[in-house]
Amino acid sequence: MVAHPLAQRVIECLRGKGESRVLDFASGSGRNAAALRGAGFTVIDVGDAAAGSNEPLTGMNEPVAAVLSTHGLLHGTAPAIAARIRAIAAVLEDDGLFCAAFGSSRDARFGEGRRIADSTYAPTAGDERGVAHTFFSEEALRALLEPWFAIESLAQHGVDDVAGSWAHQKKPLTGAVHWFVIARKR
Repeated sequence: MVAHPLAQRVIECLRGKGESRVLDFASGSGRNAAALRGAGFTVIDVGDAAAGSNEPLTGMNEPVAAVLSTHGLLHGTAPAIAARIRAIAAVLEDDGLFCAAFGSSRDARFGEGRRIADSTYAPTAGDERGVAHTFFSEEALRALLEPWFAIESLAQHGVDDVAGSWAHQKKPLTGAVHWFVIARKR
């Protein structure tokens, strides 16, 4: 399995900086953690269930140099995602690297399924049936991140071939668009 492009970015940014601790937030199938470990980093895996909980980083006392989240911030309502962002910022070193994917309002699934809240919908069929997905405009995403992070890059990417196929076995993605964020903790 090939690592997500954001995992590859973490590796590029931290390479040559000695031993670094990296938080893989919502580690999914483990493809990104394997790539990070292969690059020589210490990886703290937070599984999908823990990442989706109300206190996903309880007990984490040591700071990390970088946080990677390729799907842990796609799911839930905007307030739930904001709470996860606050928890992530709390464990990230000052000037630490934050690489994450967020749902884009340009995604073909935006507005489909059961409406949960503003810009949040849950599919009614398929592998992610009932899982809330929040979709952000650029303005809304910047407002969510800027209290904690200085954004270096914010770009939309088609992810039909990038997103974890393990999560989309019954209904492969078609027209999926995610924001790829690269930022530093303020």
